[in-house]
Amino acid sequence: MPVSYTTADIRNVLFAGHKSAGKTTLLEALLHAAGAINVMGEVARGTTVSDFEKEEKAHGHSIYSSILHADHMGRRLNLIDSPGSPELIGQALCAMPAVETVAVVVNAASGIELVTRKIMEAARERNIPRAIIINHIDAPDVDLEDLVDRIQKTFGSECLPVNLPAKGGSAITKCLLNRSGESDIFSVEVQHQAILDQVVEVDEGLMERYLGGEEPNYEALHDPFEKCMDEGHVVPILFTNAKSGVGVRELLDFVARWFPSPLEGNQQPFMMDVPEQDHTAEIPFEYKEGASDPMFAHVFKVTSDPFVGKLAIFRVHDGKLTGQSQVIIGHSKKPIKLAHVFHLQGKQHIEVPEIIAGDIGAVAKIEEIHLNDVLHDDHKLDTVHHKRDPLPTPMYSLAVTPKARGDEQKLNGMLTRMAEEDPTFRWTTDRATHEVVITGMGELHLRLVLERLEARGLHVDTKPPKIAYKETILAPAEGHHRHKKQTGGAGQFGEVFLRVEPLPEDSPAHTGQGGSGFEFVNEVFGGTIPGQYIPAVEKGVRDIMELGAVAGYSLTNVRCIVYDGKYHPVDSKEVAFRAAGKFAFIDAIKKARPTLLEPIVKLEVIVPEDKLGAITGDLSGKRGRIQGTDMLGGGFVRVDALAPLGELLSYNAQLKSVTGGQGSFTMDLSHYDPAPPQIQQRETASFAGHKDED
Repeated sequence: MPVSYTTADIRNVLFAGHKSAGKTTLLEALLHAAGAINVMGEVARGTTVSDFEKEEKAHGHSIYSSILHADHMGRRLNLIDSPGSPELIGQALCAMPAVETVAVVVNAASGIELVTRKIMEAARERNIPRAIIINHIDAPDVDLEDLVDRIQKTFGSECLPVNLPAKGGSAITKCLLNRSGESDIFSVEVQHQAILDQVVEVDEGLMERYLGGEEPNYEALHDPFEKCMDEGHVVPILFTNAKSGVGVRELLDFVARWFPSPLEGNQQPFMMDVPEQDHTAEIPFEYKEGASDPMFAHVFKVTSDPFVGKLAIFRVHDGKLTGQSQVIIGHSKKPIKLAHVFHLQGKQHIEVPEIIAGDIGAVAKIEEIHLNDVLHDDHKLDTVHHKRDPLPTPMYSLAVTPKARGDEQKLNGMLTRMAEEDPTFRWTTDRATHEVVITGMGELHLRLVLERLEARGLHVDTKPPKIAYKETILAPAEGHHRHKKQTGGAGQFGEVFLRVEPLPEDSPAHTGQGGSGFEFVNEVFGGTIPGQYIPAVEKGVRDIMELGAVAGYSLTNVRCIVYDGKYHPVDSKEVAFRAAGKFAFIDAIKKARPTLLEPIVKLEVIVPEDKLGAITGDLSGKRGRIQGTDMLGGGFVRVDALAPLGELLSYNAQLKSVTGGQGSFTMDLSHYDPAPPQIQQRETASFAGHKDED
């Protein structure tokens, strides 16, 4: 039978925040308070609904995002738990397109931490309403007034408490609709006044009645309050103690009554490609979230389940999706029948007849569905796609080799599935060294990948991290190569003349402009190289762009112009011109003042104030450049710096040692700079030695 709720009844909420904020325990408490589970599980015992994977139980914290649901006050609450480690933040970012609200959980004892800032900023940039939940309010020596003050200074004065702790943290007093009551911090009346003053600004009629002395009730305040959340004009702050249950019921009520529904929240930025004369334009795609409209859904998570195989988790944005639906995946022309659709409760898959607009569901065993796919049932929607938001760039790499011979294909298959499930994880096969290189957000991230491989019976050896250097050129130069081979039968002949030059910074192909870093130009006239062989020349050039010419790293920001050559009417073949293009390009690159570029990363380091000098001094010793510092309050300071990635391979352990485990950092790719001479000489010599061995 159809679901008993409508789109207007749904509340989709992502719970995110720094590790140890208590997100998983809080969600367990919410499920219990709503009657979705009979007994609360415990993170330490590995019995929570959301941390159900073997790795999560072993580590005692969330590693993957998980989908939960509960029914409360006639509302369907879809709640997404996400890991809090800075290296696993991609899990939360990928879930943001599925929700109307991001609830950032803050540990009252730890205050504003690295992931707190990252999630708040990401939600603001994506135009998703936010809420802040201060958890562990019973922690000793906690100054909640100071914490609220720091939150407002950091994230804005629109962050306002809608309830307050009372009776020594053993009770909660609501202040959104109440003028009076007990409170351990602030005045209930003052906070009530502050929140009303903020909300009435968006509704002139409400403001007139309010200024006339009328006290607004729930019905009068709901729509303006929801509008304030949509516009970021209000970020409600709520207080809880998940372990004791204080504030849990109040939080549950608030989510059901005040958080925006799919009909009220800000729509996600879907785009539609519109072919024009010489390019494809994008226009915003509007949807209504009605059951009678054409169905389209967005896949925001993909995982591999040992029992049901591939599981694609999606948010339906319009229409409805049933087990009998014939769906089209993106621009594919062939519809696929789903057979079964599910609601998720952690690891439990609950088969349902339909997933309505605004709801979250899953489908199993459809290998053709991938992360970020759009599912639809109308060919008019073939070109609709989600406008992807940027994710952190993975920068930490390891070379891995299977311990058992013959496991290479198995390793490739497992890594491919992991990369699809986690877009902040990548893997490649280095064509020069034949090594499999895995790349993630940091040491913890890759350690979890290796543990997952081992749990599935695949053991690997690892080598130290490989730095993703790049090659480029500083001057123009010309190159030439004649490829001639005669082996008794038909021969091979191709001759290529070309020149290379640094790609101008204002070129659309330049990486600084978002381009590929390569431009191929054909200036051959008179048929000296027949047109059918030009693509073969380009393939040869691209081979070296990928493999490198002097140090074995891919080339970037190079323009290659082919201007002359020779061919033989009988012996010329594509393979000959590919080889000629390849070696002519190498010849030119070696004359064009090649240089090695090293990745420079943006570092954000949060440390105790008394360790500031030690940290800045250490970064300077690593060729780092301090960009600024910011006092965060609570005895912590943020250091912004630029530093070469190669100097930071063991930074996690060093930072923990210097700060007694209190420091944390994130890094993201900033740009590439020329590497110091000693690094260039080392890498060039290593590549030359490797080629000699080959």
